[in-house]
Amino acid sequence: MNREQWLNALAAEMSPTFTEMGFPLPPFRVSVGFTSGGMKSAAIGECWNKSVSEDGKFEIFIGPGNADSMKVAAILAHELIHAAAGLTCGHKGDFAKIAIQLGFDKPLTHIGNVPANLASWIAPFIEKVGEMPHARLRYSVAIDPAFPTPKRKPGGMDLPSDDEEPASNRPKKQDARLIKATCPMCGYTVRVTRKWLEIGPPHCPEHGAMETT
Repeated sequence: MNREQWLNALAAEMSPTFTEMGFPLPPFRVSVGFTSGGMKSAAIGECWNKSVSEDGKFEIFIGPGNADSMKVAAILAHELIHAAAGLTCGHKGDFAKIAIQLGFDKPLTHIGNVPANLASWIAPFIEKVGEMPHARLRYSVAIDPAFPTPKRKPGGMDLPSDDEEPASNRPKKQDARLIKATCPMCGYTVRVTRKWLEIGPPHCPEHGAMETT
């Protein structure tokens, strides 16, 4: 079982409770993935409306920054409530009604330590499906202030030191307004704004398209 299968298996175990409360879960799928705020966001889960999914299913994303099965299950339950109640009510109305019945504490916008009543509801499901097969990804300063090295740009993401590998192969963000472009054949170099790069790369007079660095 991989982590997506685990999440969906856990959701299936939770589903009857929603039906009993009069809020049956609509068609949905659950995945581990970044929320729309990206790496700098403190969001740990997100629910997308069925109206923006081509097959009419709610899309739930659980951020990869948590690996504790109980905490992840609580995040999942929170996002399932959004799907069951509908996104229009936010964290009020039917959302609040379901959340409080399941054992969530206020404020309902935030999941800190998992409340005892909620944990007692979740525990049998984890016992049945097992622990989550996932290792925590330390990707966000907002989630983990220690991520991943002490060398950090003021107000920005971390920079690896000379003897450390980068956290990922994501493109480096350039602070300069002009971006360097170089011909890989002869080294011919120019600088150009991002606006023009979006149209196409500059060209070396002899060797054609240039590469940005």
